[in-house]
Amino acid sequence: MVEDFHLHTSASDGELDPGALVARAASHGVRALAITDHDTLAAYRWRDGAVFDEARRLGVLLTVGIEMDVALGGREVHLLGLGLDLDAPALGAHLDAVRAARHERARRELALVRERLGESALAEEDVFVPGRDTLMRPHFIRPLVARGRFATYQQGREWFHANARVGVRVPKPEMAEAAGMIHAAGGEAVLAHPGYYWKDGVPILEELEALRALGLDGVELDYPYASSSPELFVDGDAERFTTALRAAGEALSLRFTRGSDAHGPADFDRVYGKAPA
Repeated sequence: MVEDFHLHTSASDGELDPGALVARAASHGVRALAITDHDTLAAYRWRDGAVFDEARRLGVLLTVGIEMDVALGGREVHLLGLGLDLDAPALGAHLDAVRAARHERARRELALVRERLGESALAEEDVFVPGRDTLMRPHFIRPLVARGRFATYQQGREWFHANARVGVRVPKPEMAEAAGMIHAAGGEAVLAHPGYYWKDGVPILEELEALRALGLDGVELDYPYASSSPELFVDGDAERFTTALRAAGEALSLRFTRGSDAHGPADFDRVYGKAPA
């Protein structure tokens, strides 16, 4: 069975609405998935929960998930929560605070962009799109690139890093706190795309035991590093890393996302795939 436990919709930085995403995944043979939008569960409330109906119609097993921004040792990492209760109070309160901060930051960033690049550079409706719950830098950079303000996304990203500091702090829990919120919501805490931290020089393989002690339940094993970041992952980098990651994770009884029958009984495909009753 083909699974994918890391997918984004237009509720954060994806391009498809939740129903269209499930349909697209199903057309590619995916039979179990989790929508893991950044810091929001809005995809599951889209049109009063219609995404669950669409998943059932298409024979797709849908797991409630999220991708949270988390602080770890002074750096940002991303933590997937899988198998969540949509009404968990602590997680909900955190996401409300994040949403408010992100929206305030976006309002200030929009004003700054228009001040520095011109009033016509970006309109409010380019950023504040109906159904978009988590406002992020791509929502500014993509339309600016499309309008020729920057030649590439990377140029736009560099400009934002240098020119768009607006002083709004978005809440970012420490790893133990974030894992605790996920556990209180009935879910499992999974480190997202660990290969990127490894490429940044973080000894992530050596840190897995400490992360396990902080509440980590699993690691994202299969991620399209080579196609998503060909400038970083070359000459079998991804294969070498994931081989070492599997060995390190298995030694600590960590689970893996996107498992298959060959991956053993502790994989997430054995645990998830049920919509809430």
